[in-house]
Amino acid sequence: MVAPSGPVDPDNLARGVAVLRDVLGLEVRMRPDVVARRGYLAGDDGRRLTEWHDAASDRDARAIFCARGGYGAMHLLPRLEPGRLLHPPKWVVGFSDVTVLHAALNGAGLVTLHAPLVTTLGRATPEALQHLQALLFGASEPAPAAAGGVRPGQGCLGTGVIRPGRASGTLLGGSLTMLAHLCGTPWLPPLQGAVLFLEDVAEKPYRLDRYLTQLRLAGALDGVCAVCVGYLTACDADGLTGAAVVRELVHALGVPAIEGVAAGHADHNLALPLGSVVTLVAPGPGEEGPPRLLFDQWSAP
Repeated sequence: MVAPSGPVDPDNLARGVAVLRDVLGLEVRMRPDVVARRGYLAGDDGRRLTEWHDAASDRDARAIFCARGGYGAMHLLPRLEPGRLLHPPKWVVGFSDVTVLHAALNGAGLVTLHAPLVTTLGRATPEALQHLQALLFGASEPAPAAAGGVRPGQGCLGTGVIRPGRASGTLLGGSLTMLAHLCGTPWLPPLQGAVLFLEDVAEKPYRLDRYLTQLRLAGALDGVCAVCVGYLTACDADGLTGAAVVRELVHALGVPAIEGVAAGHADHNLALPLGSVVTLVAPGPGEEGPPRLLFDQWSAP
């Protein structure tokens, strides 16, 4: 477990570690200074970078779980060294500020998990934990399918269609704010042909507009093949909803798109395999089935 971003609350950390050990059956290792604090960071850049390199180079580790989001992971990007994760291959797990790590690693060809942080695992729903476990380990026995026929670890359902259609591509994305802040840097992965996932928290509607417009004007959204919108938590203000603003801007991209996927800043946060091939299904009028995101590399034939 690493803390690449903001300082970690010890109580939330302890609850999350208990889930990792008691529910997921993992052996958890962390540095004693994982709860270090330097203002809004989990210790200085040197501490966080050394911690990351030690975890990424650990030959016994099979996953790196990020303790918390907040801010700070961008400082590590110039020395991230994705190759350290390959011997042996490791999952990198987290969301929110961890979006920038996902983006850099996905851009280097690695698959990562947009999934609960350790400090949020104590609040995760049983369904979210079952879904995460299925992605991490594979399902030893097929779990019952949700409405729409999607089993845990094989996909997610949405609540609405923004623009009908069907498309397959590499799943990329995460926090809209962090993606916009990567615009113009070498660490925003090329989104051409991608299924773009977007979520965010505590951003007013005009800011969501600004971030999406920045990405569009920069050409970063050119060639995106589909869009999947997750939670937009606490993003309503001044009589506007964040969902309505994002819906209008995404619709204008002219690609298949769905909304209401249960991923992002909420307790029911379903893990998404970023960097892997997925299929987005946005049923049109008269077509059967719910809007859904299917994980092609995990789904049964």
